[in-house]
Amino acid sequence: MATDTRTSQRWEKGALIVGFVSLAAAVLVAHGSPPEAYELSIYAGTPLAFWVGASVALLVGVFLGLRTEGVGRRLALVLAGLAMLAVASLPVLRSYYFFGAGDSLTHLAWAKDISAGKLSVLGFLYPGTHTITVLLSDATGMELHRAMLVMVMAFTAIFLLFVPLATWAITRDRTATTLAALSGLLFLPLNNVSVFEMPHPTSQAIMFFPLVLYLAARYLTRADRDGLFVGTPTGALLAVTSIAVVLVHPQQAANVLVVFGAILMLQLVARFVGSPTTDHRTFALQTIFLAGVFAIWAPRHERATGATSALVGMLASGFQLGAETTQRAGSVGSVGGSIEILFAKLFLVSLVFCALAGLLVVGGFLGRFDDSRDVTAFARYLGFALVPLGGLFAAYFVVSYERLHFRQLGFVMVLVTILGAIALARGVDALSTRLSPGSARAVVGVAVVAMLVLSTLTIYQSPYMYQSSSHVSEAQITGYETAIENRGSGSFVGIRADGERWTDGVLGYEESRERRLAAGSLYADETHPAVDENFTGSYVARHYGGQYLAFTDRSRQQDVRVYDGFRFDRQGFRSLDAAPGLNRVQANGGFQLYRINGTS
Repeated sequence: MATDTRTSQRWEKGALIVGFVSLAAAVLVAHGSPPEAYELSIYAGTPLAFWVGASVALLVGVFLGLRTEGVGRRLALVLAGLAMLAVASLPVLRSYYFFGAGDSLTHLAWAKDISAGKLSVLGFLYPGTHTITVLLSDATGMELHRAMLVMVMAFTAIFLLFVPLATWAITRDRTATTLAALSGLLFLPLNNVSVFEMPHPTSQAIMFFPLVLYLAARYLTRADRDGLFVGTPTGALLAVTSIAVVLVHPQQAANVLVVFGAILMLQLVARFVGSPTTDHRTFALQTIFLAGVFAIWAPRHERATGATSALVGMLASGFQLGAETTQRAGSVGSVGGSIEILFAKLFLVSLVFCALAGLLVVGGFLGRFDDSRDVTAFARYLGFALVPLGGLFAAYFVVSYERLHFRQLGFVMVLVTILGAIALARGVDALSTRLSPGSARAVVGVAVVAMLVLSTLTIYQSPYMYQSSSHVSEAQITGYETAIENRGSGSFVGIRADGERWTDGVLGYEESRERRLAAGSLYADETHPAVDENFTGSYVARHYGGQYLAFTDRSRQQDVRVYDGFRFDRQGFRSLDAAPGLNRVQANGGFQLYRINGTS
């Protein structure tokens, strides 16, 4: 028996060494393969050796994490977490100039304005991520565009670390904590519709939420051994994180406030009916504090109150149910895809966890967890919070307002990840009564690996989900910089977008919006849309005289290779160089600029 144990320990140590060496090699390979040009897919652009090394590390981490105990288990979970952090940090590891070709460029612009003193932190709705970027840049000497990517990496690490820690604070169960650590690797909040692994404050606020939950769980369960003169150390830290989440993004802070309010309301109801089931600390002080911070900060900014007013107005006017979702379904079908398959790619794993979380919540309200009063209480707390959160999701979905329903879904999936992991642990215990404990954990390990494969493919936008990568190359940025410096009197016209995000990223937000260099796009022009058969050099020359046609290689590859020429085909792009009245005046491999002289 002792010999078997020593042999098993040697195998575990050997497997851990192989896993960490594989991960180190994968990171070195990724770091040594910076992109030479824009990459349509970060998955295809990253060397195969990285994926092999990361996969070995994940397999070792998953199966040893479920099989071993003590230090071996903790090291295995650290290995798995670092492997997924490496995958989620590929733009940093591979030295991407920037990552995020839409909103993220505008957030980079705001960071530039804060750094230059053009934008006051107090006058900005969500300065948290931008201020962190500026401080990180000042402290390390990194350029702002790279510091912003490192900031995203830090918030991702917070998510991976505090999902299992929050679960431990709730359950004090090693199996549940292990499965929560593995469930966190799935990044269920990321949906690449409104929650992204790129600079995007609402996404960072969602990734920050597990830290808030961890402190809330410790505060409620009276985990502090000592108190301060006023309050407890955990209470003080929770107050600080409450302020932080408001500054990172008030919309998600409002969701946190809903969770806090649900916990407090359930506590008050339990006390009113005379059936408190735990000795949890009353959550009134923390709820009131967060409500006060939110009430002081958010109403000062028109953008925050405008979203609420718009939602109420649109609900009153009776907008079509899921209009944007219906439109996107048609767009996917037009490029040869299937909305059903796309939905499965993005949300199949999430649906599995929603079912698991639902079972746990129902069990909690029915009082089925006699072995753990904390699990019962938190299943009720978080399950009750899901009711208003789900109601907000439904409201946003009805009006299809700014894709906020998918932001709401991202926040909900943080709760679902933790609840689902706890339910999965209960399932392992139940399965162990039918099979051996080792067999039950092996079955769960295989299921986790399968879900990891599906989830990893959707961390980044790619042709797999009928999208192009949000990679921003240096050639694209320098192309716009040169175009702006040498621009004549004309403004910029883009292909599908007007290019305003690019001018934001180059000039900073304030200067970009003051100069108004972007004048629309061929796609969105209501008078002369240059799409389909009208996407020709001669048509553009005839109707857009006096302007500049500016687009990146991302635009071209997206339409030609991802959308298969839908609206803008390869022949149309080629015709731009042969049309009279349309002259290419700048090109650097990542950016092209045409002067439209016009024709009669």
